[in-house]
Formats: sequence, structure tokens, C-alpha cells
Amino acid sequence: MAYRNDDEEIECEIIKSFGIFSPGVRNWNKEVNLVSWNGRPPKLDIRNWQKNHEKCGKGIALTREEAEELVKLLNKILKAKPSREKSSREKPSGEKSTREKASREKSTREKTSGAQTEKRSRKKKILIPQNLEPFYDELELLFGSDPEECKSARNALLKKYHPDKNLYDTAFATRKTIKIKEAYDKIIAFWKENS
Repeated sequence: MAYRNDDEEIECEIIKSFGIFSPGVRNWNKEVNLVSWNGRPPKLDIRNWQKNHEKCGKGIALTREEAEELVKLLNKILKAKPSREKSSREKPSGEKSTREKASREKSTREKTSGAQTEKRSRKKKILIPQNLEPFYDELELLFGSDPEECKSARNALLKKYHPDKNLYDTAFATRKTIKIKEAYDKIIAFWKENS
């Protein structure tokens, strides 16, 4: 397809369509596609398109690495706890806060199981060094997640990035799986030394 932008003609080829994430009005949708612009290597492309793909709006084209960084940032944003002001505005009046409920449940548990409380107090608290944070990021986990969560995340990511499932970019998939394994190994080595 060719598009005119002022006096410049732009060639575009949609290599693969991943889907619509926001249906629009007047036959325009926000889509995610793999697009080659002017014969260049294809990039992940997020923009508005007419349903028949004859016209497109402004958008963003990302390399694989840029898309991964964007995913990491979005995961951090979406996993972040809402601020106190927002949560207090959203909760219905008369309902106790989550923190109050948790505190009440904890005190009930402690009263009913003195032996468990004693075990918990003997359990050693582990301080995780900041230099492990990039490895947690690689596994797309919150900093300080326990080994069991790390193992689950590693397995899910290895399935997702396995070279057999990423045929259009096997070199990237291979590098990614190596990074995932290294990150998991570093975190587990720390936990084994300190538990």
C-alpha cells in the first residue's frame, strides 16, 4: 500500500496482524501489527487503521527490544499499588479498608495458632540486594518475589520465548531464553545461600 504524507509517498506492508485492542468510530480501529515501512525491516506497529487498511493514522513503530522495554514499564505501572487517596475514594462507605481487614485477620490467626506465631518469629528475614533487581525484571516479577514465583515465571517465559515458537526471530528468542535462565540461576543461587 502507498500513502501520501505531504509530498512524500510512503510504502507500507502489513506482514502480520496481531489484532484490534480498541475498536474505534467511523471504521477506524487501534491495531497492533507487524509492519514494514518503505521496505525496511518490520517493526511492531501500534496505530489507528481504517478497517480496510487503506488509510492509517499516527502511531508508533517499535523494535522487538523497544517493545519488551515497553512491556516491562507497563507491567510495573499495572502492578503498582494505587495511592491511598484513590483507594479511599473508590471504596464504598461503611466498608472497612483492606489494611484493616488484613490486620484483623492476622490477629485472629495469631490468637488461634500460638505455635505458628512462634515459628514465624524464629524465621530469619532475608534482605535481598538491589543488584538482583535487573534479574527480577528479566523474569517480569516484582523485586523480592520468592523462589517458587521465580520458577513459575521462568517456566512461563521459556514457553513464551522458545525459539520454536518465535520462528520469525529465532536469534532474538535464543538470546532471550539464555537471559531468562541466567536471571533465574542468579536469583536461586542467592536464595540457596541465604535460606
